[in-house]
Amino acid sequence: MANDSSRRFLSGVVEGFYGRPWTMEQRKELFRREQKWGLNTYLYAPKDDYKHRMYWRDLYSPAEAEQLVTLISTAKKHNIEFIYAISPGLDITFSNPKEVATLKRKLDQVSEFGCRSFALLFDDIETEMCPADKEAFSSFAHAQVAVTNEVFQHLPEPDTFLFCPTDYCAAFCMPSVNKSSYLHTVGETLLPGIDVLWTGPKVVSKEISVESIKEVSGVLKRAPVIWDNIHANDFDPQRVMMGPFKDRPTELLPNLRGVLTNPNCEFELNFVAIHTLATWCKSDPQRDVSMGECYGEDNVPDYVPQEALRLALSEWLVEFGISDQHGGSRKRQPKKESSEEEPMQTDPGYIPGPRENPLYTAEPLTLDDLMLLSQLFYLPYEHGPTAITMLQELNWLKSNSDAAGFGPLAPDNSKAVEWRTRADQFDQMCEAVVQMFNRLSNVPNRSILYDLYNYICDIKSGVSMARAYVKSLGGLSTPSVQPMNDDPEPWGFRGGLSGEFQRMLPSLGNRDLFRQPSASRVYTIRPYTPDDQVSATREENNGKSQYFTVVFIYSHRLASGQISSSPKCAFLLEDELGICAYALGLTEAKLYPEVLLRDYPAFITVQILPRVPDPIAAKRLVGNLLSALRANGCRSAFCEFRQGERRTLDFFTKLGSFRVLDVERLPKHLLVMGTSL
Repeated sequence: MANDSSRRFLSGVVEGFYGRPWTMEQRKELFRREQKWGLNTYLYAPKDDYKHRMYWRDLYSPAEAEQLVTLISTAKKHNIEFIYAISPGLDITFSNPKEVATLKRKLDQVSEFGCRSFALLFDDIETEMCPADKEAFSSFAHAQVAVTNEVFQHLPEPDTFLFCPTDYCAAFCMPSVNKSSYLHTVGETLLPGIDVLWTGPKVVSKEISVESIKEVSGVLKRAPVIWDNIHANDFDPQRVMMGPFKDRPTELLPNLRGVLTNPNCEFELNFVAIHTLATWCKSDPQRDVSMGECYGEDNVPDYVPQEALRLALSEWLVEFGISDQHGGSRKRQPKKESSEEEPMQTDPGYIPGPRENPLYTAEPLTLDDLMLLSQLFYLPYEHGPTAITMLQELNWLKSNSDAAGFGPLAPDNSKAVEWRTRADQFDQMCEAVVQMFNRLSNVPNRSILYDLYNYICDIKSGVSMARAYVKSLGGLSTPSVQPMNDDPEPWGFRGGLSGEFQRMLPSLGNRDLFRQPSASRVYTIRPYTPDDQVSATREENNGKSQYFTVVFIYSHRLASGQISSSPKCAFLLEDELGICAYALGLTEAKLYPEVLLRDYPAFITVQILPRVPDPIAAKRLVGNLLSALRANGCRSAFCEFRQGERRTLDFFTKLGSFRVLDVERLPKHLLVMGTSL
């Protein structure tokens, strides 16, 4: 279904996220940017403006009214269509005329402020109707449409009127978009002058295809307005989206009524999101083929996400108060009443003497820094190319750490040389992140920095820990940041209570954006059960895997005989041939020296058959055991083995968290290693 060419295509921003709303000054700056970049719409729908959603019945106070009047007036000055949205769906009784009159009264007040465009939003609400509504309406959709149509007809010919359905994406439509009774009711009974908001296949859609839009348009009997959450970050406080607008082919343009991006909560971090959307909206759909990767021969560009990203970042660099890299002067920032002004030297005429410290000179931020920043904080479903490379290199260095020789006896074979070379390259990539952090920390525009700071501080810390870990694998230096030790600084354990919960989950990581390369074998980790002892005994009697089963039975007897067993602290690793490794934990190892048990009360034993070449599988097995011990209240644990078991020593050493313990009266042929949990 083609877009109605007589009406202006809506392009711009929806402030529709959960969290602190933007300030009035930020919204005015948004209008300026939208006008400059060719966008034309702003949808006011902040979820945490309590008079927009929770207390939608309340009229605005005189002070609030004055602010909205100014905001609407400013939008008009910049030729931006201001759409006021209200969300009554949390508790409205659709069949009560007084409720509908209250809704009309609220929108009449906003009309008096100069607003001529409106939206009724019924997203993210319960679908169960109250008894009164069930008697009055045949379905939830009929109730919503009846009120929406009545309000639309009440308003004096609004320029734009939007309706957000409860089923606002394909994933919510049961059993499908084409067969959704809810959407069919909306399409058949909603008045033609009302446009419908739609987020695509999902709430946060990775891709939006022309075919999917044609499908929903046929059901709705109108082209939708896309409410695009591709740059939203209100669902994850540790992420910000600074990649380009992408995976929406420009052939969508003639099939839509409009596109509004619902971006990051932090206003200053939306430069890329809004700028690249504006570039996309200005693209010629006739010249775009699957969002191609080059410009046309006649110099009319297709939309190329990476080119659009570079263009946006080049302009954003100036906003930081930095030269535009082409000889332009630094943009002067307007004077602020707070401490967000550019820092100044207290004595600009001071010149240090020949034996004094030189003045600190901050290196200027570069376009390469912003490209790196964008790739570290890219999009919901993907990391940027540089971030992917760093993850791949770290994974390779971990998986091949057996080649990480060092010192005068370091091997010169090709694998060892490759490991050291790639470790050096990884270190350089980490250093680039640290330098980016340092330069960002010294930019003149502190408003942008303050919105960025938590994110760049977190990524710097994570990268620094990975960097130190790789150095420790290669023995290049004593790492300054240990992944775990006996008494870590608070930045050594990340994520607070949420992090604690996540680390207790053995499946943590199975939904990461970065998928580790699959192993040549398929392994299963499962809890140990009493039936496994019978199986192991039978296997031993048949003469199979005798060494492994003897040790396994010994460990089982240790757990169930002389020492009380620990619940859910035993795990097995299986491959296609059967059990190939086990990890057993005892929360109270009473048979060991008291001096050891005082600091390390829990005992673990691990056995891995030589047929397990994949260190990742074994590490996950031990990780499950450590998580189980931690869940049982243990804060530290130890293991013991013979001095000559080099394979076991190497395994625990490369885990990165175990260290050799000096235990008095320990037999010389034994070695003990411990870890904090």
